Amino acid sequence: ASERLPKQEIFWLVRAKEKWVGGQIEKAREILTKAFAANPNSEPVWLAAAKLEWETGEIDRARVLLQRARERASSDRVYMKSSLLERECENFDDALELIEEGLQKYPKFGKLYMMGGQICSQELFSIASEDKKQNL
Repeated sequence: ASERLPKQEIFWLVRAKEKWVGGQIEKAREILTKAFAANPNSEPVWLAAAKLEWETGEIDRARVLLQRARERASSDRVYMKSSLLERECENFDDALELIEEGLQKYPKFGKLYMMGGQICSQELFSIASEDKKQNL
């Protein structure tokens, strides 16, 4: 179906996920590469490719894919996922920078505000914990 209807991204995504769940990571990558060729500006395809890399421990690949997604298929969700990746890697400054950038483009996307607040409170908690340890 994905070859007959290449613009229907759902077929590509389902095939890629089947391969991924079955442990065929390289096959899933190949399918997503074909999906990119047919749908170069598809947010779901970009996010699926980034998720595949992220979930399989290829953080640098995921980071590159999300950067390209911000350039080619920019959306509030792409900025949210980009920031989430950096937050999970404890790159809080990069995460906040992506949130600020995302909010400039998508000022009504509330999840970015919430994520920024969570990161700031997490950073403050870490600083307070470190201060307590030094005072012991």
